[in-house]
Amino acid sequence: MKPIALVGLRCAGKSSVGRALAAALELPFVDLDEELAARSASAESAGALLEELGEPAFRELEAATLAECLARGPQVLATGGGAVESPESCELLRSDAYVIWLDASEEELLARRAADDTPRPLLGGLDPREELTILSERRRPIYESLSRGPVDTTARSLEELVEELVERLRNEGGSAD
Repeated sequence: MKPIALVGLRCAGKSSVGRALAAALELPFVDLDEELAARSASAESAGALLEELGEPAFRELEAATLAECLARGPQVLATGGGAVESPESCELLRSDAYVIWLDASEEELLARRAADDTPRPLLGGLDPREELTILSERRRPIYESLSRGPVDTTARSLEELVEELVERLRNEGGSAD
């Protein structure tokens, strides 16, 4: 069984759905952002590490960390929303993981973000709606190319989402047995 990697925009539900899915499948859960933050002596979060290193160095470290995580075997892995910005990370996801794209409506993503106190850098000081539009236009085609289409998390319970994902894994060969 390949690792299951969750991709999607910020606040789409990758970490919360990932934890619940991992528990249902009795697999380890790995949060790539937490793995990255743990590698830094000075940064408390992946966002702080991104600001500290700059995007090129951060994406290189992120791809190396992703490769190490995927090599551990079966697990549910929540990627950072921007992990797909790196061609190397995309190739790792394409070849070494069963990728599930979590998505939500723009209003839902903005509401979740407003309620989330996780420190995250903004793109050039843009307001959250402008940033979401830019990132969405850039990343959604990549998420689409890596997955078998989106799973909408808008206004859905974790139980409902986990049930759908387990069924999807069984039907699409991602394996949930």
